[in-house]
Order: sequence, then structure tokens, then C-alpha cells
Amino acid sequence: MSSKQDVQNSFRTAQVRDLTIRYELADYTAPWRTDPPQTFLLYHGYVRNLLFWQQWMPPLCKDYRVLRFDARGCGETTKPPPGSPLSLKQLADDAVVLMDELGIARVHWVGESSGGIVGMTAALEYPERIATLTLCDTPFKRAKTIVSSYALGETDRSAALEKYGVGEWCRQTLSYRLDVANASPELCAWYIRQMALTPTYIAVEQGKLFGEGDLWPRLPEIKAPTLILSGTKSHVAPEADVKAMQQRIPHAKLHAFEGYGQGVNLTIPDRCIDEVLKFVADQRTAARADGPTS
Repeated sequence: MSSKQDVQNSFRTAQVRDLTIRYELADYTAPWRTDPPQTFLLYHGYVRNLLFWQQWMPPLCKDYRVLRFDARGCGETTKPPPGSPLSLKQLADDAVVLMDELGIARVHWVGESSGGIVGMTAALEYPERIATLTLCDTPFKRAKTIVSSYALGETDRSAALEKYGVGEWCRQTLSYRLDVANASPELCAWYIRQMALTPTYIAVEQGKLFGEGDLWPRLPEIKAPTLILSGTKSHVAPEADVKAMQQRIPHAKLHAFEGYGQGVNLTIPDRCIDEVLKFVADQRTAARADGPTS
């Protein structure tokens, strides 16, 4: 059996409300440590799956537990029937109920693209459950330029998905969601294959959900310390928009990667991870400094 098959077989499933969720909760921290490790939750983007976090696992697992899973309708998690309701609150609820099932009280949420939108929703709805929030190339709403680009000459994204199917649609729009100039041909091909596994009707419904949402009015309500990671050339999360987010979220820090486009979590994972770990460590240091003194 190959090592890749071994990894696949390490995933588990949990029954969460109406879903059977595929997940991995990895803990490679030293078994003799006296303080319980904190937990990262990695949430993938639009019609993707937990494998998009593969390169993040080893660096994070040294000192933290790491939870990743396939979101509703994606990967090997249950595909709700066509026409099933879908909302940001529902997706955030799925994550929190999975945390409950696994006995996890709080997490450092890291979301890429729309996974960050779900993270912001979780931070608004369940502030006590989110220790920190990291947004990788995440917009507070879909950029207008993307709406027409994703339509591929059809009336809208939904019509384009129905015409081409998820795989071909992804291939034709890949440069908007992944910085192909800084991604290997192998990564690009793998990315398309993974998205193609998602049923078209799921892609249509998720596209509508993330396209219609606009969290701008509620950004000041986010209490969790927030790190925004973004490429300065991102089409999905334009530089001006992420700067506006940073100013509007009360405890937000922005780190922009000069010259990179969308998908920094995949093209420069080590640099992203370094920023995340430093940010979380700084927050823990600040929390100890603000704590009660004897």
C-alpha cells in the first residue's frame, strides 16, 4: 500500500446532524507535555476538500492539534440533495457541532478564500469558540470583476457551470483562484481534478451563497484577533479590499505577499504558516501579559 493510501485511510468520519463528515484530527505533539495543546481548524475554500491543507499539516502538528475536514457537499462528506437549503450560518454550525463531537472547546480558525468567510461567520456567531482567525485571500464579498469572469460569457456562473461542468469550468477560470505563474503544472492539474469531484449542483448552490453574501456591515463585530494573509495580485481579494477589511475589523493585522496572486496557502505555504504561528504566539503572549497577577 502506498503512503498516499495510508494517509487516505487515516481519515475518519463523524455523524454531525444530517451529515457524515470526513475529517482528520491530528495530534503529534509530545505526549509528555504538561499543558494540553491548542487546536487549529483548517477550513477549505469553494468546492474544495481537506487535501488542500496537506502541506500545512506537518509544520502545525509539531506543537498543535490540527483539525481539517470536508465541508458540507464537498470531498467525501455527505452531499445534501439538490434544492437543500444552504447558508453561511449552517456551514459555521457544521464546524462547531463537529468541534463539540470531538470535545474541542476553542480553535485557531484558518480559512482559505470562502473558508475565511465561513470563519468570519463562526467568529460572529460563536465568538467564544474562536481563539484567533486567519483569512487567506478572503474577501468580505465577491469582487465585481470576478462575477463576469466566472460567467465565461454565459448569463452567470451557474449557467457556465451547467454548460461546462465543474472540472472544465475550473480549468478555464483557474488563473483567478490560483496564481498559476507561481504554481507548478502538477499543482494546477491536481487542483482542477479535485474540484471536478464536486457535483455541479453543489458548485452552483455554493457559488450563489458566497456570491450573495456581504459581511462588510458586521466586520466591526468580530472580536477574535484576526490575521489577514493575501497576495497583492489576488483577483478574488483585491489589495484595496483586504486593506479596508484590516481597518474595519477591530483587532486585525494584514500581511500582504508582494507579487503573489490568489492561493498563497498553496503556492507559498511555508511563508503563510510562519506568519500564522508567529501571530498565534504573539496573541498567547499578549493574553498572558493581560492576565491576572499574583
